[in-house]
Amino acid sequence: MVQKPAAETAPGKLVALTGATGFLGGHVMDCFLAAGWRVRALTRRQQQEREGVSWVNGDLSDKIALKSLMQGADVLVHVAGLTKALNRDQFFDVNLTGTKLALDAAAKGNVGHVINVSSLAAREPRLSHYGASKAAAELALSARKWPFTWITVRPPAIYGPGDKEILKLLKATKLGVLPAPGSRHNRFSMIHARDLAQALVHMADGGHDTATYEIDDTKPSGYQLKDVAEALGGNKDRLPRILPIPFWLLGTIGALNGLLAQIIRRPAMLTLSTARYLCHPDWTVRSGRRPKLVGWVPQFDLKAGLKDTMDWYRKNGLL
Repeated sequence: MVQKPAAETAPGKLVALTGATGFLGGHVMDCFLAAGWRVRALTRRQQQEREGVSWVNGDLSDKIALKSLMQGADVLVHVAGLTKALNRDQFFDVNLTGTKLALDAAAKGNVGHVINVSSLAAREPRLSHYGASKAAAELALSARKWPFTWITVRPPAIYGPGDKEILKLLKATKLGVLPAPGSRHNRFSMIHARDLAQALVHMADGGHDTATYEIDDTKPSGYQLKDVAEALGGNKDRLPRILPIPFWLLGTIGALNGLLAQIIRRPAMLTLSTARYLCHPDWTVRSGRRPKLVGWVPQFDLKAGLKDTMDWYRKNGLL
């Protein structure tokens, strides 16, 4: 089950990590390793060996794999989850049922602390199937008395090297437009993946109360799309045009995408459910919910973070 048991002898505390092979999970793994932790990570595919890392073959439905993942771990950082699915049931099968199985395994494995990476979408569960499933997973954690301490973290839009979703947005700017779901006046918070990952390492060190946090780059009142356009740089007279896409249009496209997804049996990112989420006017972090972490401050503001992201895209031939 464990691909690389030799890594178990590395010094330092042990973190059990789900979602390690994804965009955010890769940054989380890098930051824990840099901080001197050993990492045991869940994977559905064979992975290359890496110093300090042991891989456990399986997924969130595999109780045996989850037992191996948690054995001897000090902390569970639960990042894994679906962001697109064919229907509401698939979201709940992974984001709720998978989370419950991971929490049960952590409890049985005597894990001392759990960090559940949720989403700001959980704040408005009626808007999307994704948000509803993440809110349900949060409730599964908060409604029961567990033998471990826990923190739920609700990030807003996450971006950085390795992110393929914001790439679509940036490619649109090359055409001179920046699509604005719902309204150009909608506001949203953002955080660079590396800053979020560093915050999770700080939360894993102990001494934190059980809580639900909303975390961002601390920009008051978040951003609008015009701020993204300006942060991309260039001649201000040639900034991309902000093009509002009303919900009736985005929702219609999403509904058609959803029908096509059912026919070809491949989930679409834009559906009617996600159109409702995207058109919501306020996805900004509430200041009272921001964590106060000693020794952690975001290293990337929007301009620096987008430059870092675009440099990675260019290096990898994506832009």
